[in-house]
Amino acid sequence: MAVQALVQPALPLHVAVIMDGNRRWARSRGLPVAEGYRRGVGALRAAVRGAIAAGVKVLTVYGFSTENWHRDPSEVRLLMQLCAIFARTELAALRRQDVAVGIVGDIAQFSAPARAALGELVRATAQNRRLTLNLALNYSGRAEIVRAARRIAVEVEAGTLRAADVDEAALRRRLYAPKLPDPDLLIRTGGDFRVSNFLLYQLAYTELLTLPIMWPDFGEDDLVRAVGEYGERSRRFGS
Repeated sequence: MAVQALVQPALPLHVAVIMDGNRRWARSRGLPVAEGYRRGVGALRAAVRGAIAAGVKVLTVYGFSTENWHRDPSEVRLLMQLCAIFARTELAALRRQDVAVGIVGDIAQFSAPARAALGELVRATAQNRRLTLNLALNYSGRAEIVRAARRIAVEVEAGTLRAADVDEAALRRRLYAPKLPDPDLLIRTGGDFRVSNFLLYQLAYTELLTLPIMWPDFGEDDLVRAVGEYGERSRRFGS
């Protein structure tokens, strides 16, 4: 039997990033945790520049998980403030760079200033086309799947959807961002080897890359190099 040719990746359309290591970076330097997060915002700016330079079309970053609510209240407030600050201060630059911003997750629990600033950022960049930057905020991969399953159950019970018509496409249409392509490459900084409840449905055949550097040290060149490493891999998709 002939061996099926492997699929050689070229450029990843969609890169996802778990931005890990902000707190460890700060503590290892004897700095407040807030400084780690502040530097992390700078790393996100660099990642956007790197994605544009590498020709990536979609960049999805894990900004705030549902588990983050269990952290110290002062840290949660800091993260809310950073969301609002990022949305306000980065708007002009993202518009110049032709970057559209989307939200993946449920930010209804966020503070009013954060919700307002993020909403304006999404609206003001909606027509941009060079890169889509998705911020995964108050996000949980398991919660996303449960939410989609519950919506399907309600529709089946109401008689507007037949159980026989429930397939992968039906579930995908009920995810937070149904038109979002699956990530080709997932980058995790901080050296750990886990996906941390991030895009569980979408990561089925994603290439994984773990970097030992902490997120605040992540630079534009790191994303470009990651894309280059992706190009050297052979994707099999189960074949």
